[in-house]
Amino acid sequence: MSRLNEQLFTADRLVANFKEYIRQNEAYMTKTQALNAYYKVVSGSILADRIAKNADLIVRMRHLEEAYQRVSQEGR
Repeated sequence: MSRLNEQLFTADRLVANFKEYIRQNEAYMTKTQALNAYYKVVSGSILADRIAKNADLIVRMRHLEEAYQRVSQEGR
């Protein structure tokens, strides 16, 4: 994985991105709707990346799932 991709797809970076997306869309979406919308966009872009190797895709998807779970559990 390139250094840039490593930084873009860390779980901590994705947590921050989830929270920002939720904040930007709070007038239009519930937290769960925003989480799901952002997850779908990011997972689609990860899976469409023809350059990344299979191992890179797995790491990115694991980080995305971890970030989703961490943010979804907050505030309960």
